[in-house]
Amino acid sequence: MHRWLVAMACAAIAAQVAVADPASPPGADAPKPSPAAARALQVHGGAAAISFNPDALAALALNVGEVNGASARTPGQPGVRYDASTFAALGDSTLEILQRGSAIVGIGEGELRFRGGFVLAYPGGAADLRGFALRGGAGVRLGIDLVNARGTAWLSADHAHYGFGKDDPREFSMREMNLRLAPHFAQVLGHPELTGSAIGTLEFHASADANEHAETGATCRAPWPAAGLVTDIEVFNSNLSGFWDSVYAPRCGLPPLPNGGACTATSTNGKLVLGADASLRNIGKTAIPWYGHFSGNHPPYGNDQHPFLIWNLYRVDSAGRIKQIGASGVKHAFYSINKDCGCAAGNVFWPGCEDIYSFSSNDNGGGITEQNLAPRSEIIPYGATWGRCGSVWDADCDGKMDAGSGAQDLYQYRMQVTESDLLAPLSVAAQYFFEFWYIVRDDANIYNTMGYRQIQPRKNGANWSVGLVNANAPDRDFFLGPAINRWVDPSASPAMNRELATPLGRARVAVKATDLGDGRWRYEYAVMNFDYAHAYIDPAHATTPDLKLLSNHGFARFSVPLPAGVSATELRFDDADGDSGNDWIGAAGGGAVTWTAPAAGNTLDWGTLYHFEFVANAAPVAGSAITLVGAASPGEGELSYALVLSGPGRRSNSTLPGHSTE
Repeated sequence: MHRWLVAMACAAIAAQVAVADPASPPGADAPKPSPAAARALQVHGGAAAISFNPDALAALALNVGEVNGASARTPGQPGVRYDASTFAALGDSTLEILQRGSAIVGIGEGELRFRGGFVLAYPGGAADLRGFALRGGAGVRLGIDLVNARGTAWLSADHAHYGFGKDDPREFSMREMNLRLAPHFAQVLGHPELTGSAIGTLEFHASADANEHAETGATCRAPWPAAGLVTDIEVFNSNLSGFWDSVYAPRCGLPPLPNGGACTATSTNGKLVLGADASLRNIGKTAIPWYGHFSGNHPPYGNDQHPFLIWNLYRVDSAGRIKQIGASGVKHAFYSINKDCGCAAGNVFWPGCEDIYSFSSNDNGGGITEQNLAPRSEIIPYGATWGRCGSVWDADCDGKMDAGSGAQDLYQYRMQVTESDLLAPLSVAAQYFFEFWYIVRDDANIYNTMGYRQIQPRKNGANWSVGLVNANAPDRDFFLGPAINRWVDPSASPAMNRELATPLGRARVAVKATDLGDGRWRYEYAVMNFDYAHAYIDPAHATTPDLKLLSNHGFARFSVPLPAGVSATELRFDDADGDSGNDWIGAAGGGAVTWTAPAAGNTLDWGTLYHFEFVANAAPVAGSAITLVGAASPGEGELSYALVLSGPGRRSNSTLPGHSTE
């Protein structure tokens, strides 16, 4: 059964209250193929599921009015669920799917017309989409336009999971699509700059005639991950769908979430949700399992193995300090389109293939009924292992997804950023970096499986949008690696940004030392825990697929040595949660300055960055052995690790080359 059918009763994909990148209009460099360039297959019938983010609609002063002829219908509720309707297609309409070999290369001529439809009301008018149709997107390689009965495009959709079914090669579908305002709708609203604003999701399926023979792709072959073979996933910024990957601000709510109402023009304590599209390619030599959770036990690990996706937000303030201000839950991946490699789409990501996940999919797909988001604490990252037993989806450990489990609203397990972190005075002269990365089992290089880009969050009245900085650059301001490498270049000499590799995972520590004059230096250390976790596993559920995690914590102490006669003052600590009640306690003494996590927790867990700072009366030198201590688990004590970096030297030492002076 198709995923859209599972979710159609409450299908919901979060939407952007943001302006599309004006430097890259949809399809600007993705011309629609002509029928002569590829084989055209006719599809007809089926159904379409359309879901609107009620928070995005409200921000644009839109609302769903009349809905006619829906075969399934769930009214929306801001902050809680999407407005979802499913419509059956008329049997006498057809749409061309352009195929070259087994590759879907575009949408051709024709349209799929549907029974019933809906009205989107706006101030002073309404978009009457009763009797709507789906056509190939104007100038977009793999996009869809949603047009009214007169053929005017009011909405467009992109970033699909698409293809003919492997089990039923006559059935074609496009799923998990970002649904956006088309140029005409933005013009009617009097704001052409709103073109491309994402407001929901579109999914549809249709069938080819019995005499049509779609190519579904080859059954490719490649070895599973094994010793001596390179498993390597690389993220990149793409327009695989004809619309460039972007970052989105789908909703902003006031506490208590989700029922506190929308953010206002004067609010500063609201929680802004941010998300993004993601594209990746398999540049290794092995096949990678991509099985949806609870889909059964599959090779090579005998479970439902799949990658995990997270995203973070950082602010570098006017003084140059880095602070993490947002962290998502975990997105569980479930499918690969295997683009541009000749392989069939499905649950194995083959070498040489590319894949794409829309922001809509990354924001939980169907909203509540389609569950793909969960807490990070359920993952042992250094090995990409999921503790399914006892998870938010399987509390009773029966290996089945519990009814009504998972995220219960449109904020849970999303990245939430407090408005004040994005407003003056904290935003003045600040830079913001949005980072996302995949956790892939047996991945040889975690640093090309993560990437970041600079963004500019903006508030206009009560509404938030996201601008992309330097979007016209050849690389579109997208960089491989973690954002901490933007703060301190790891290739600089002397070494100021180094990796700590342990049997339980990896971290990176970066340091800046700034001359304050009068013999005083400010030292800043950023500690990024990539995938270190000291996990404690239930002995009764010690192996996958029914692994049960009882605890899963990172680092609990950080220490920088102080030579004799060197003092440390003005100690500062910045974590990622904004709760001063659980800050680490800093103290100088015993030949070191040390920060310790409170007994109640707030350990530096995986996917998180903490910032430590102090002022010393000594210049920096190389060779300072800093210490990170992994939190104890019920089955094992604390684990101490050392990393040689730079730190305060003896007071007679001269300045270490490469440090900044002010």
